[in-house]
Amino acid sequence: MKDEKPTTPSEIVAEAKKRFERAKQAFSSSRLLAVEDTRFAMGDSDNGWQWPEDIRSTRKLDKRVCLTVNMTAQHCNQIINNIRQNRPAVKVSPADDRADKKTAEILSGLIRNIQVSSASDDAHDTAAEHSVYGGEGYWRIITEYESPTSFNQVITIKACPNPNLVYIDPDCKELDKSDAEWGFVFEDISKEQAKREHPEIDPASWGDESKKNEWEKDETFRRAEYFYCTYEKDTACLLSDGSTVLKSKLQGNEIIVKERETQVKKWKWCKLVGGHDAPIDETDWLGDYLPIISVVGKEVNVNGDIVRKGIVRDLKDPARMVNFSYSETVQTLALQNKVPYMASAEAIEGYETIWGAANNETRAYLPYNAFDESGNPLPRPERQAPAVMPAAQVQLLQLSTEQMRAASGQQNANFGIKSEASSGVGIQRLKVQGETATFHFPDNLARALRYEAKVLIDLIQKYYDTQRVVRILGLDGQEQNAVLNPEMEQPHQEVQDEVGEIQQIFNPQVGRYDVVIDTGPSYQTQRQEAFASLTELASRNPAFMQIAGDIIMRAADFPMADKLAERLTKALPPNLQEQKGAQVPPEVQQQLSHAEQVMQEMDAQIQQLNQEKAQLEQERNAKLLEVKASAESAERDAELKRESEENKYAVEAFKAETERMNVLQNAITPEQVQALVMQTIQDMMNAPPLEQELNEPPIIEQQEQPPDGGFFTPEGNEQ
Repeated sequence: MKDEKPTTPSEIVAEAKKRFERAKQAFSSSRLLAVEDTRFAMGDSDNGWQWPEDIRSTRKLDKRVCLTVNMTAQHCNQIINNIRQNRPAVKVSPADDRADKKTAEILSGLIRNIQVSSASDDAHDTAAEHSVYGGEGYWRIITEYESPTSFNQVITIKACPNPNLVYIDPDCKELDKSDAEWGFVFEDISKEQAKREHPEIDPASWGDESKKNEWEKDETFRRAEYFYCTYEKDTACLLSDGSTVLKSKLQGNEIIVKERETQVKKWKWCKLVGGHDAPIDETDWLGDYLPIISVVGKEVNVNGDIVRKGIVRDLKDPARMVNFSYSETVQTLALQNKVPYMASAEAIEGYETIWGAANNETRAYLPYNAFDESGNPLPRPERQAPAVMPAAQVQLLQLSTEQMRAASGQQNANFGIKSEASSGVGIQRLKVQGETATFHFPDNLARALRYEAKVLIDLIQKYYDTQRVVRILGLDGQEQNAVLNPEMEQPHQEVQDEVGEIQQIFNPQVGRYDVVIDTGPSYQTQRQEAFASLTELASRNPAFMQIAGDIIMRAADFPMADKLAERLTKALPPNLQEQKGAQVPPEVQQQLSHAEQVMQEMDAQIQQLNQEKAQLEQERNAKLLEVKASAESAERDAELKRESEENKYAVEAFKAETERMNVLQNAITPEQVQALVMQTIQDMMNAPPLEQELNEPPIIEQQEQPPDGGFFTPEGNEQ
């Protein structure tokens, strides 16, 4: 990949010229064969496309039979019509945790609506036919305004009737061409349309007068749409919430966890015409993919050369065998009436003109001379024995038709021809074998449809950037509406409107989505098979109609079946009607609305009561804290008061003891003092611990005063 990219209009056109010439050279050989293969499949007796031109000219000069028995077309139609009967269906599924399953279902319905609105079946069928005939087919996706006065763009699918006017980057490696970096879509328009849409253009060749016929013809004018991509450097950012975003798209308030350098692909679109060194129109293409869808028949890389072909190329020689065998057989049978007569000159003398035209005219009789001049009888003219068709020619005729089926892989059962299998199971297995031999054609179409769905989802996320109501289609064709809101943060939301209906709102820009293609019988085929199975069940069990009659009628496709299904729905038991979503009477609907309103009021009251309860709880907790604090304060005051009382008792006891000691000091003898000290020491030894004394108030014993001024000895005896 080059760092330099075209910036000026002249550089864009110069690069486009080089790319076109390179693509033209890469596709030229395969497309020449593809044209011959398609012509061969469309060959008939008038155009003679199934005969080599030199052999056909020689047989015409020799006036020999030259028949075209086109069995190739039937082999191709068998594949093409099988694809039409079993159209693949698109199914979108979420790809990350931000995506939503409901949004995926809505995207599936939106894609089906785009396909139906665009008549995409025509585009798909055209591309599939070309892939079966010549090996490649194309269709494209465009955006256009809804109406001349609208500013909303819609997505449309368009067919490419001529695959030779489409060129895609030959360097792409993916089978669905999703990695292509450029592509061309050429278009031939009438001179009147060219003058109306491009009045300033004088059609000429694309820079080369010798190639003028490629751009301007007598009645048509060619223009090209050119898609190409450029790469711009940017920084990928991992945010704190786990999401990723480019640094160029940051809002400014995100928290970046990790960064890394990256490159971003940017697509451009421009319109080119011959004789102009600058695009006549150009703009940005918002999608991430090339909007050109390619479907191939069979594509193989053979040592660097891409071999691309359909089924016709393998049928050419067997088909030529069929044409030659039938022509020679008819030639042999046609000569049965031209076998010459054996006659003598005398017998037809005078009637030479009549006998000369005997094999070209139808006459009632042929005259001849029965006698010569002498009257002698002449032999009667007689026709020779007719030519006998050789047995080898008959065998070649049978072998050629069998070789056609052998080359395509299709069985007699696929064509409704009686085969070696006689039972229904055996015939069905032979059909499956024939479909398996050509399964790569519908499978390649499914691959192209998967890429189409990826492009559509990408364009829906890019171009549907305004709120709008979109139509979505179910697999059964039922229509619904949904609101696309690109400003909504979540991917999906359901809201009930004024009449009680559920309205779906979605945002396709939230999350990533993958695409799955469901191959197999179409919904219409499945519906017919389901109706047959349900009818058989109802015939075996008549009570089945009473509980599932509406379902059976909805599976039917005859007129008025839907009306009959609605009538049978009303006859269902109430519990089944509720399951089927029966209509609620107006009075019941009014009661339900009133009850819902009352419930909403009760919910509001309950919410208010819960708030009041929470406030009361908060106030109660505050009061409890206040009471607890007051109790603790009172307890501290009481403790201080008790300690004060204890100190008071201690002081009074110390004072009394001091006074007693003073009295004793003045009244007792030294011997008495000694005895008193010994008694005090003994009392201290027998006293409780200090901690217990502090906790218990002291007990002061009042000593008895001795009578008449006497005193007591330590033993308690009065002195």
